Order: sequence, then C-alpha cells, then structure tokens
Amino acid sequence: MQINLQHPIKQKILASLASPLPGPAAHEKMAVPGRNVISAIPNSAKKAAVLILFYHRVDRILISLIRRKHHEADRHSGQISFPGGKMETSDDYPVQTAIREAVEEIGTNENIEILGRLSPLYIPVSNFYVAPVIAWHRDADPLFNIQHDEVDELIEMDLSLILDDTLKKRLSIPLLSDLTLHDVPVYEIHGHVIWGATAMMLSEVEWMLRR
Repeated sequence: MQINLQHPIKQKILASLASPLPGPAAHEKMAVPGRNVISAIPNSAKKAAVLILFYHRVDRILISLIRRKHHEADRHSGQISFPGGKMETSDDYPVQTAIREAVEEIGTNENIEILGRLSPLYIPVSNFYVAPVIAWHRDADPLFNIQHDEVDELIEMDLSLILDDTLKKRLSIPLLSDLTLHDVPVYEIHGHVIWGATAMMLSEVEWMLRR
C-alpha cells in the first residue's frame, strides 16, 4: 500500500529544504567540544553519503538509524548512525550512494522519493566527507531486512522524540582507544546514545522540523 497524500511533515521538510540551510550553526549545537565544524576539507577526503529516510508506521512518522557491528578496524564501530557508506566510482553521488548503501544495510526497497539534501559534514577522524540525503518512503509501514554482517540493530525513531529537549544531554563518551570524551552533547533516545556526526546531522533535521 502506498501513501500518496502530501503529509504535513513532508510539506514542512520540502519547505525547509527550499530555504537556506543552517549548516554549521545546527552542527555546532551537537558537536564534540573543541571540534571545528567549519574546518577546511582536505583533498584526500573520501566521499560518503547517508540516507535519512522518513516513513509511516500506522499514524506516526519515523526515521531509521542503525547500530553498526563491532569491527576493530572501524573507527565508528558500534556507534549509531544513519544507513550509508562510501561512494563507489560508478555512483551518481550522493543520491545513488545513499540509496545503494541503505538497500544493502537495512534492506529497504527503492520505492522512495528523494526530497533533497542536508548540509554535508566532514568527519576528521575517518577523513570522510558525508552528504546526508533526505528521502520519503512511499510505502505505508515499509518492511526492512537488516544486513547482519554490518548492522547489529535497526533503530526506528519517532520524530516527536527529536523535539523533546529533555532527551538532549551532555555525557562522557568512552572510545575504543581507551580515551574518554567529556561533556559531549547527545540525544539519548530509547536508551541509545546518539553523538558525534550523527547527532550533528540530526540537529539539522531538528531545525527542519522546528521551522
């Protein structure tokens, strides 16, 4: 079954994407202390894209995130992120990259409508330049089938939680390198701690919803 009506949330997203994006102003609100959100992008940066997919569950609108598998070689191992990954040379970047990776990681079909893009974000620790692509799933109550080799868990987040200021906190974040980051702004949702680049992108999603 497909949803063909123009949902108010979809209208709000389209209106927000038609306006100048806040970019660094939104990113800075959820950035790790000391992180320069407008640092120069090195020529060696690798391109990647993520899919921020809005969809229906009964009378709610949600977006999907994933908890990545633990891999020792992955600097983002075990963290929560949007589905996505590195550009391939044959990709029509960034849309095709985002869709291909989302299909692979969460098993969504391609019955989605691309609404636009949010501000790209450079991630120094992994040297990735990431483009967030905004999409709307045309199916009501879509099915997902996660790729267990790469994904531990699919996290379906109700949009209303993004706007709940009580879920924004500042925590200490232990890293795989036995270091700890202190006073890090996070979204703590359903017991999941969302921080770093994903929280920075989510901050721009929040801006869209609050406009």
